[in-house]
This record gives sequence, structure tokens and C-alpha cells, in this order.
Amino acid sequence: MNGPEFDLLIDVWIPCIGVDNNPKLESIRSALESSVGIRAIEHESPAVRAAILRLLLAFCYRVAHANDTSLRSFRAWKELQRQWCNGIPASWIDHYLSVCSCRDKFRLFDNKWPFFQVAGLKCSGGKQPEPATRLVFEQFAGTPTSLWEHTPVLLTVKDAALFLVACQAFGASASNTSNATVGALEYSPTGRTFTPTYTGCIVWLEGANLLETLMLNLVDYDMTDTDIPIWEKPLSIHTLRARQPRKAQEGDLDNNGNQIKIGKKLGDYKAGVPTGPVQLFTWPSRAVLLSQPDNEMVKTVHFTQGLALTDRPVDPMKPYDKEGKPLALQRDKAAWRDLHSLLAIQSNRNRTVLALGHASRCGIPARRLNVAGIARGDEAAKILFWRHERMPLSCRLLTDVNLIDRLGHLLENSELAASELFHRAKRIAWLYLAPDCESPNGRKPEKDEAAKVMEKIDPRPAYWARLEKHFFDLLENLPNDWDAANDDWKPEEQQSATNEWRKAIKREATRALEESIRSLGTTARAIQAVARVRTDFNDSDLNPPPAKADKNKSQSKGGKRKK
Repeated sequence: MNGPEFDLLIDVWIPCIGVDNNPKLESIRSALESSVGIRAIEHESPAVRAAILRLLLAFCYRVAHANDTSLRSFRAWKELQRQWCNGIPASWIDHYLSVCSCRDKFRLFDNKWPFFQVAGLKCSGGKQPEPATRLVFEQFAGTPTSLWEHTPVLLTVKDAALFLVACQAFGASASNTSNATVGALEYSPTGRTFTPTYTGCIVWLEGANLLETLMLNLVDYDMTDTDIPIWEKPLSIHTLRARQPRKAQEGDLDNNGNQIKIGKKLGDYKAGVPTGPVQLFTWPSRAVLLSQPDNEMVKTVHFTQGLALTDRPVDPMKPYDKEGKPLALQRDKAAWRDLHSLLAIQSNRNRTVLALGHASRCGIPARRLNVAGIARGDEAAKILFWRHERMPLSCRLLTDVNLIDRLGHLLENSELAASELFHRAKRIAWLYLAPDCESPNGRKPEKDEAAKVMEKIDPRPAYWARLEKHFFDLLENLPNDWDAANDDWKPEEQQSATNEWRKAIKREATRALEESIRSLGTTARAIQAVARVRTDFNDSDLNPPPAKADKNKSQSKGGKRKK
């Protein structure tokens, strides 16, 4: 059904790929009940894919909890795996909906409980209500990004549902925002209300089908009765108003005894703390109300900031560094280059993606590691790009400290070669512009001019692009370099994956540099510049330079300073 009664629980709206590789649409119920026949959630937007997965995970947690199989321990998880071996049983879903009284909370355009929205919301301001494409925050206001070349004017009911869920999980917020009302009640939101997944990146494991993917990421934890999703306790104007600071009234005085300006906000907006992953995965960071559909299209939306989050809620799907900051994607760096950091085993369990340790003992082979997230600009609300990368992964790589440590060293080899590439290309650019620049009294090229030549011949983009394939081969074969019987690495000459990776680095670095300098042409100046710089790579280029000896340290034997 696509009209006013559109029900996300039973009407199809989730884009999937079946195990037969055919696209299909599913409802929440059908996706879970037939999850063994679905390969993955599939959509052009990485935000939609990740947000829908988190929504389904939250639903699964609550279904298990309502059926007295709360995932308090790994033993409970194993029992759940046994009972869900053919998909989530319909009887379990029915029981959950009944005992939690939420069967009627999934209708997208319900007058009382519109899904993930605020009933009766009206936002003020000249641009309200906004076009429905406001939900598609990557391109709202008609400004498409490089991800999409089209800009839809309207959204279908199904697309509105998808982007509603995505905008609650991902998205930036500028300081400007709209006040809102529900009936006679007013709401003045705070600006800079960032969504749960706006910082850092989201990591999840993928199995052979959707059921395996859900079970790989459905980690055991002691769920509390307060960790409930948005559909069990829909966002209301009363909840929003309870978070906002009180406005000054007649009789409110400052420290000097003077009347505070009427209407001035007193105090700060109260940020919320999720009670657990279920609440975090369905956090209402935006206060939204879709217009009723017209001919199966949604034209407008009332849109403003919802519940603010604390700065750093612990997210079980995020990797963190040693200081507790979420690891973020970088604009000019593919996620695989940081895989060692993503897999790093932290002493604090909450700083590691919990699914990684869970997969090593659950018995389900993880096929791929998924990394999705945002690269942000200098401005807080500026999104540079979205990225979703899938990497083949061996389960042994998830928890074997030796393999993870070796992977870190091998990635360092590639970074050192890239650094050497940069310095050689820069030197060629300088010699091309000023052949005598390395002489003591030689002329140095203008910085801007040198930067332009360097940008033209920079070999690193081609180097990294070609190295990716070799890295995936490394991921697949690196465990074979370990001698399990002797609990040690095999002899160096037998470490095929390690040796092939290092050969690939040297080969691709040489190839990238030689190809890039061809753009300088065959003039005498270009030939002379290239001739003075080595273009081949050897083992020493993959290792850190030797530490320089400290001239102030003693050079004598026996611990005595040499006179």
C-alpha cells in the first residue's frame, strides 16, 4: 500500500538483493522472516544502507528481548542463532508487537504516531514546509553532490521512508534552525544537533545472507528495560520541550538584581544520553513531519532539529582511537589504508567494534568488512563526500594480534613508499623548473609554479588505486604466512603473501612514477630532470630511514667520553 496507510512493517520499501542476485523490495517483517533468501540491503546511498541495517538490528534486539531470549551472554546468543536458523520466526515478531503494544507504530502517515516523526509538527519560517528532498541531506535545496547527478523534486512514499530513516542516523546541522509548534505548545530547538553517525565511521560485518549479517552484528549485551526504540516511545513535543532551556519571564533577575530580558533562554539545551544500542540506533535527532502523499508522492516536510546527543555516545559499530575519539574517514585516503587501525584490539572493549570480536567465536564466516561514513570539511556542517567500502576478510584477521600487527607493518611499507614517491616527484618538478636548484647558489623555483607541476605529475593517486587489488589479495592470503603448528611466522622465504605484497608495492610505485613523469614531455629539460632522480624502488624504500646518530652522545667504548 502506498497511500496514507503505508505501513513499514508490512508494506515493501526496503531495497534488497536476493541470494539469486535479483533486486527486490521488502517490508520490515518480510526482510527478517525471509532473511536467509536475501543477500544484502542495496541502495545507491551508503547512508540508507547503514541506517536500515541499524534499524533492523534494533528491531531484532527487541524481538529477542520480548521473547525471553535477551542477549545477556554468548550462550544466549547461540540459543538465538539456533532458533533463528531459518530467519526470524513470524510468531516471535507477533509476540513482540503484542507485548510491547507497538503494532500500530509503524505507519508512515499516521495522525497519532507517524513513524519516526512528531505528530502535528508545524515549523515556522519562510521556507517551511520545505521540499521533501530536505530529507536527502546530501542534495537538499537542489544542490546535488558528486554521488548523484539527478535531483528529484518529489519523493515517492518508499523513498521518503528510506531517507527519513537515513536522515535521523546521518547528517549535519548548521547553526540556523526552525522553531516549531504542536498545537499551542512551542519548541525552540538548539542548532548543531548532529546525528549519531555524523562523526567517525560505521563498521559492520557481512555474511552470506542478511540473516548472517544480522547475527554477526547482533552482539551479546545485557539489555535493560529502558533501552527501547523510537517506535515503542515515539518522539513527542513534550519530550522536546523538556530538553530546551527555560525562557526568562517577569521576575527573573540576574546577579545584579536586574530583570532579565523577557524570552531570553536561561541555561543550555539538555543533551540526551542513549540508554543502549537500541535507543542509539533509532535516535530521533530530527523533528520531522511528512506531508500526506499526493498521488503516491511526498511533496513537503516540516523539518527541524530533534533531540541533541551527548558529544560522544559509545557506539558499538564505531572504532575509536586510544583517546576515545571515533576514527573518521579521510577525503584522500581509502578506508583499507587504515584497516589496521579499524581492527586494532583496544584494552577498553568499548573502543573496538564489538562485532569483530564477536565474529571470531560465533561460527559464522564473515565474508566482507563494511566501512561507511562521512568525510567532513573544515566547517562543522559541511559534508565533503560519502563513502562505503567493502573488503574481503578472513575471520582470523579479526582477533589474531600477530596478523593484525603484521598487517600494520605491511601497510606502513606502502605508506613509506608513497612518501618516497612524493619526494621524488617533487624533486623532479623542482629540477624541471630550475635545473640548478640543488646547487648551493642555484635558483629555486616559485612555490606556486612548483606546486602546479607537482599536481600534474603526482604519481600517488595511480599508485594507491592499483595497490588496492593487491591489498585484497593480501587480506585473503596473509593468514597462510603463519605457522599454526609452531605458533610463529613461517621462514621469510615461505611467507608468500607478505613477499608478494612488498613486490607489488615496489612494482606499482615504479610504474606510477615512470608513467607520471611522461607528462613532462621529451624536451631536454624534462629528460635532464628525470635522469637525476631514481625511478625504481627497492626494499630500502619500504622501510623507515635509519635513525640519525646524536652527535652529542658519547662515541667512546666502555661508557667513557672519547677525549
